[in-house]
Amino acid sequence: ILKRMLAFSSVARPDEFARLRGGHLARGDGADTITVAAGRVAWTVRPSPREVTVADGAANNPRVRIEGQPGHLLRWLWGREGDAAVRLAGDPAWADYLRRMLAAVTK
Repeated sequence: ILKRMLAFSSVARPDEFARLRGGHLARGDGADTITVAAGRVAWTVRPSPREVTVADGAANNPRVRIEGQPGHLLRWLWGREGDAAVRLAGDPAWADYLRRMLAAVTK
């Protein structure tokens, strides 16, 4: 969902992505990161108002780290489970930002 839907759609539909409901928290320089982790696997989401890149591995000092069991995390990413299904470390506004970006590209 992160690489195939979020990263791809942010580039495939840039004008729509730029008009994200609620606005973007990320700066334009791509320095802000969000870490998503399931078990021993992690991804770094690097959002900007223009595009999102996703790389394997955890970021150092992300705005938020979202971690959970694979099934719960996947359902959380799809908006099918609430925040109780995952562990958040950092700014919860950035977890909400990730969910808003995912909602925009998966509608």
